[in-house]
Amino acid sequence: MDGATPMDASPRVTERLRARVSTADIAAVAAFAVALIVYVRTLLPGVSFGDWAEAEMIPARLGILHPTGYPLYSLLGTLFSVIPIESVAYRANLLSAVAAAGAVAMLVLIAVRLGVRPVIAFAAALALAVTGTIWEEATFSEMNGLHLFIVALLLHRALVWREERRDRDLLIGALLGGLCVSNHGLAITVVPIIILFVLADARREIEARPGLLVTAGVAFTVGLLPYLYLPLRALAGPAEIYGSFLTLEGLFAHISGAQFRGDMHFTSIESVKAAWAALPQVSDHVLALSNPAFVILGFFGIALLVLRDRWFGWMLVLLGVVNVYFYANYLGDLSHYLLTSWLILAIGLAYAGETILGMVVQRGGSRLSWVAYAMFILPAVLLASNWATHDQSANHDGERFTAEVFAALPQDAVLVTYWDALTPLNYTHCIEGVRPDLSLRAYDEKALVTCDPVERPLIDVARRRPVYALLVNDDTIEERTGLVRVPVQDFTLPWGQRYPELERSLYRLVPPDQAP
Repeated sequence: MDGATPMDASPRVTERLRARVSTADIAAVAAFAVALIVYVRTLLPGVSFGDWAEAEMIPARLGILHPTGYPLYSLLGTLFSVIPIESVAYRANLLSAVAAAGAVAMLVLIAVRLGVRPVIAFAAALALAVTGTIWEEATFSEMNGLHLFIVALLLHRALVWREERRDRDLLIGALLGGLCVSNHGLAITVVPIIILFVLADARREIEARPGLLVTAGVAFTVGLLPYLYLPLRALAGPAEIYGSFLTLEGLFAHISGAQFRGDMHFTSIESVKAAWAALPQVSDHVLALSNPAFVILGFFGIALLVLRDRWFGWMLVLLGVVNVYFYANYLGDLSHYLLTSWLILAIGLAYAGETILGMVVQRGGSRLSWVAYAMFILPAVLLASNWATHDQSANHDGERFTAEVFAALPQDAVLVTYWDALTPLNYTHCIEGVRPDLSLRAYDEKALVTCDPVERPLIDVARRRPVYALLVNDDTIEERTGLVRVPVQDFTLPWGQRYPELERSLYRLVPPDQAP
């Protein structure tokens, strides 16, 4: 013992804490807090439609999400589903808010590693937080915000490795790479590129210690362990829903997104032309959801990085090119596929801001350092211009839709419907326990969101129970079921979007001999 009293030790602990907590850390925490406050204030309060409603329901029921399975998101969603606040849907939406706010915080740390002042990095992070796509993804449940967060963690860890050359940073990066793959299939557009750049930078260390590469491979494999959830969950059944996951062929088909490959066009000359043709659309999209200052300064900053920091600059350029290429050649209208490009532009924005401030201070002296605070004009303008569009706090479309549909169905009815409508109806039916007398089933029987047993054939079911159909494309329902349609009531239905927009009819399906 050195005889120090608790009063003597306290200042030493405080000094050590201050040494460990930098201004950058404080700015990152502040960015996280501000972004999270905005996101929670504008969060969707209840159930959504389509994939978003599925992401609210499936983790809470320990189910399996649509391809590619998204096991890391599913497991985190399960944890959030037991938080004792609001509804299960709200908790799932909250996960998106937390993940997106985490990505905003990581931008601060990335920018500071590039030599950007914390105040400018903070302003750039706030600008990222309130751009359209990120704000939208932060207020609806899905795995996209988590994907962006892990991508930001990977970029930051790559910079930490380059600067500090510690083995543990390579291993942490490898683990993050595996987790990125476990969360979202879009990892294939990010993880291989970062791995290649880091391996090129680490070639001397790997040549000196080849075992380091093996250890990193083990860490990457550990990051893939969430995929074990899929077959383990399938073992619990029921077999008619999850049986395909118990074969390697079925499991790989789900993980690889085999059913969507017809929409993927990546390896032809036409795909290159499509990506080039999509550039004006991408530019218009980014401008519409931010403003010209964000875009121009973002590109300017990336160009400066390519000139001054070729390793990281070209990494960002390649990531951005691949990101746009995949966006253009898979459906071409999934705005969340551009999240990585938004992050890259925000890094460029921060670097451009630092460069401009450096020029101002060099010419006018340190007394002009206050100019850095002018950067906060940009997030303030974006916040004001995007608030009305992305404030979902009063959005109850999902609840209204499910209430209206359930009100139109008689006791003990069976409803056959399609994905975008089935997911909110099943959330309300299976999670909240509304209308337990009903049986909901998917028109596409590959859907994994039902909690009711599927009785077959439907024509026999229609002789015992009232059967209804609510579909967008209903021209083949009579041919496929052998039942006759009788119109009941019109509804406004969702179709691939977060809001209902198409007018369609609810039909009673009756055997031909009972048709009016």
